[in-house]
Amino acid sequence: MDHNHGGPDDMEMGCPMQMSFHGGSCEVILFPSWATTEVGAFIGATIGFFLLAFAYEGLKYGRELLHFSDAAGRGTPNDKRTLREALLSRTHLVQTLLHLLQVSVSYLLMLIVMTYNYWLCLAVVLGAMCGYYVFGWVRNSSVDPTEHCN
Repeated sequence: MDHNHGGPDDMEMGCPMQMSFHGGSCEVILFPSWATTEVGAFIGATIGFFLLAFAYEGLKYGRELLHFSDAAGRGTPNDKRTLREALLSRTHLVQTLLHLLQVSVSYLLMLIVMTYNYWLCLAVVLGAMCGYYVFGWVRNSSVDPTEHCN
């Protein structure tokens, strides 16, 4: 059963979008203009997504490290800050930008997995696993207070 939606980009690229797990190097990745029709380009994209998933785990660790270093720098947990001080602090602004980056990368990785290409899925999963292996053992807690979804 062919799941080609018949769009002009699908026919020109020769890489129909498949809605079940599949292999191969002919893949439209995120945008119609980003189609890997050659094995080398596909391998490069796979390595890139592995590294992106690895970096995503490092970003989560970096945010946690920033959170705990800011808390330690303030002294005791009972130190009170006004709402204005908390919202306009440099650390909170950096955390907000890092959160934006983290959410953006997580959705990007989700969309890569949703190509249903098992090589790309494997690259994302192995990148996340290796990233957790490198960064996870030094995490300060088993529950990340700044993480709401993996």
